[in-house]
Amino acid sequence: MSIVRHNLLTQLDYRPYCGNVNCSRGMPRANFNGSQFECGCGWQSQFEQEFIDQHLDAQQELRKQTKAGAL
Repeated sequence: MSIVRHNLLTQLDYRPYCGNVNCSRGMPRANFNGSQFECGCGWQSQFEQEFIDQHLDAQQELRKQTKAGAL
């Protein structure tokens, strides 16, 4: 598993860097659009739907853990 995939599953609200090596925005963190990560330069990730589903489930669980720890 890549470091990016690992971080997406284990770090709350982790966002990968733009994957466009010539990004006009200077390699910013990409935003999640509900189905993939994207950058304002037009780059978009191409994660498999199965992985995106795992990511969403993991983020939901991390939020629960964070909320429970705050109580």
